[in-house]
Amino acid sequence: MQGTKNIILGFIFLAAAGGIMMAFDLGGVLAWGVWGLAAFGAVLFAGGLYQALGPGSAGLDAEQAYNSSSTARLLMQSMLTTALANGHLDDGEVETIAEACEEIVHEHLDPESIRRIADMVEQKGDAILEEIRYEGKMLNLDARKAIIDACILVLMAEEEIDARATAAVTAIAEQLDFSEAETRSMIADAMPAAES
Repeated sequence: MQGTKNIILGFIFLAAAGGIMMAFDLGGVLAWGVWGLAAFGAVLFAGGLYQALGPGSAGLDAEQAYNSSSTARLLMQSMLTTALANGHLDDGEVETIAEACEEIVHEHLDPESIRRIADMVEQKGDAILEEIRYEGKMLNLDARKAIIDACILVLMAEEEIDARATAAVTAIAEQLDFSEAETRSMIADAMPAAES
């Protein structure tokens, strides 16, 4: 959930300041420092609550992110192509896509708008691979690997790994200049992490 980190950190700072004030008789400058720590904690806590519950907490419209950022577009196209390879998009895949977008492109996306983008990607069919190739030319190796890693997360969001989804990841990786052997290695490297 968006804002969780700030809520937790704010609570920790508030608790630390409260504990110090109760445990020690601080005078002068030190007392002001502890009050500053408490104020900082309160601001973090309030900001986290606003992020979690305020306007926009449901997430940015995925179409807005899709149209405004080529990296977000490439990420969504690639992950949705992987997810749709088996013929449907389930809730676990949507959640994985939303989490990956937040981690990689720092956009908290609304799940319903992700489903609307999925319809657009599905309508493009195999032409989406050419778009992925074009967008991928603008990214460095690390960014392209992050895209494939995100696709692998979607691949593993299902209880059983689907051969069609694996083929989709391989096709996407090929468009991003990864060999089939490199792709198999990336998938294999992710497997133990998913099982543990």
